[in-house]
Amino acid sequence: MSNRTQKAATLVAMIDLLNRFESKLALLDALDRDVTVEDTMDITDQIDTMTHSLHRLTQAVIRANRVNGVEAEYNNLFGEEAV
Repeated sequence: MSNRTQKAATLVAMIDLLNRFESKLALLDALDRDVTVEDTMDITDQIDTMTHSLHRLTQAVIRANRVNGVEAEYNNLFGEEAV
């Protein structure tokens, strides 16, 4: 497996982790907005910070995919033509 292919697999795994984190963050946000409890909206600022940071990290990983030519290389792993 080439270095580029290993980078491709690692970046895809990172995107998967970021997607799972985004799901957990959405759950945390929903819990924080629950108006039926006394501690509603107590971590709003932290959730906003995490959301902003997650977006920036996701964009960096996407740029890394493009810079490294990962999409074409990863598609080759599955016998798909690069678009």
